[in-house]
Amino acid sequence: MLFRSIFKIFLSLVALIIFIILLFIASMTWAYYFEVSAVRERFNSAAWIKQENPYSESFDPGCVRGGMALDLIKTDLIINHNAEQVVALLGKPKASEKSDFSYALGQCSGFGWLNSILVVKFENDLVTQLSIERGAP
Repeated sequence: MLFRSIFKIFLSLVALIIFIILLFIASMTWAYYFEVSAVRERFNSAAWIKQENPYSESFDPGCVRGGMALDLIKTDLIINHNAEQVVALLGKPKASEKSDFSYALGQCSGFGWLNSILVVKFENDLVTQLSIERGAP
């Protein structure tokens, strides 16, 4: 009887430890794939344009524009702007397609090891969504 009680407690502790380890692995995986390693900073158009190419001075620049990109997303500063207004504020995009612009941010994903881009999506010629995604430098 005593052995059975101790064994149940032991199994409960093992299950709890396994659960904590799995939770830790899940949170690290989430952070690696989806989190942006930047602190939000107030958007400044001149500073943004000055840092147009985060890789101009180093192949390992860190998250150069990520903080300002977070501010753009949180404040909806360019939502409902047209392409010309976006270019006036953010400068020429690194890449552009019919329905979106991309701007290099530096290494803001994967614990600061992976390249990130700000994607500006357009519908009916107006900005409808901003997101930070992994991208090529």
